Amino acid sequence: MEAWAQALGGLYERPGDARTDQGEQLRGTVRELGSVRLSTVRGPAAEVRGDGRVAGWHLVLVQDGELELEQAGRTARIEAGGFVLLDSGRPFRIRLAGASNTVLATRLAGRPQPHDGLVARELGRRPGVAQLVAGFLVGLAADTAPYGPGDELRLGTVVSDLVVLLLDEGLGDSALLPRIQAYIVQRLGEEGLTPDRVAAAHHISTRYLHRLFQRQGLTVASWIKGQRLERCRRDLADPGLRHLPVHVVAARWGFAQAADFSRAFRAAYGTTPTRFRAGVPGMWGRHLPRNCARSANDVRVPAQQTHGHDEARRIVPVTAH
Repeated sequence: MEAWAQALGGLYERPGDARTDQGEQLRGTVRELGSVRLSTVRGPAAEVRGDGRVAGWHLVLVQDGELELEQAGRTARIEAGGFVLLDSGRPFRIRLAGASNTVLATRLAGRPQPHDGLVARELGRRPGVAQLVAGFLVGLAADTAPYGPGDELRLGTVVSDLVVLLLDEGLGDSALLPRIQAYIVQRLGEEGLTPDRVAAAHHISTRYLHRLFQRQGLTVASWIKGQRLERCRRDLADPGLRHLPVHVVAARWGFAQAADFSRAFRAAYGTTPTRFRAGVPGMWGRHLPRNCARSANDVRVPAQQTHGHDEARRIVPVTAH
């Protein structure tokens, strides 16, 4: 039983929590790659229970046999070639149901909260990303070649990126776009916030990023500009920030050139930033620019600080009117 405990990263704390039907020995191997642990367990039908006291996230690939996971009020039955996400920080029951089973578990550091809803749900049955991730993990687990510490860290990063890519696919586009928009809002004050950077941070191509926005009738660049302009407009209307020059307000939300900001502001609101701050009649109730309009589908993002400005909440529009 010790191989089972070690290979799955300490999912249970007492030897009695695991057993095989035939009393045969389970075999396990472990490979540490920085903060990632890649483990393989082989053996007959067996069962292991966890009480949720050992926190961790595990993407489990069934190479051979069959696995059954009960967790979060759900039961997932995974056949060879399928993936399932396990949160060992909650009570669970795992059942190796095949006569002969090979299971590869990838333990990740941290808690990928956006993927909570994927726990105990089958993942990766569609071809494409799942095949890529499975092939890489299986090959890496079978590789016995020694690696230096630097190479292990880099390999661990690759594994983490591939796992997140698979989990993001499980979330689907409807969940991915709000995550991307929240990421953008948190970095509006950074001058180098480009579509390429946003796409890379979410492990997707820039082309696919543009497609996600286009499905909502938006473009990435204009959406970013609209978000920045709205925050500049809000700061210019704030009496508590009147001591800040207009160009400083613009710079703190990502507009490096004052002239560019002035032109963009006038195009969006029909007046200059200076006149707007002075309170030109009719300017206060003007509609937000396109790609920035709020709707019933707005996504709320936790409060945070951006360049020293503490906002009670941020609004991330998903659609534009």
